[in-house]
Amino acid sequence: MDEFKKIIEQLISLFEQLTKIETVKLDAVAGKHVGTVEDCVTQQQALLLKLRGLEQARERAQAKAGYAGMQFREILEKVPDDEREDLFRLFDSLSREIQMFREVNNDSNQLLRTHLHSIDKALRSKAGSTYNGDGKSETVRHMTSRRV
Repeated sequence: MDEFKKIIEQLISLFEQLTKIETVKLDAVAGKHVGTVEDCVTQQQALLLKLRGLEQARERAQAKAGYAGMQFREILEKVPDDEREDLFRLFDSLSREIQMFREVNNDSNQLLRTHLHSIDKALRSKAGSTYNGDGKSETVRHMTSRRV
């Protein structure tokens, strides 16, 4: 059971890191700092790989402890009283960290979609236009001739 608790603590720490990165990404999206957004996405990808590994380790440790396939509340019902309070604290903390990450992630994604929509709209309005030597927009004319 100690191994299981350690993995839950690692998951809590991982979600704290993900939330911090997501907060930086949210600020970067709001400030239109593309390089920072890209850095955040790269860091998140690495942490998501770590998350997958921790989830697999949690499943193995949970099975080893005799709670395979059970949800956290089911585990709490089955554990001895002396372990219940400690596990409840860990599960509650993990739940809060996941919820905080989801909230920041939803805000970040919504803002990113909004910015992408405005970029797409601007690109569509410029479709068929180029800039001349004076920096003014001009309509592109076909470069083919029907004369033979």
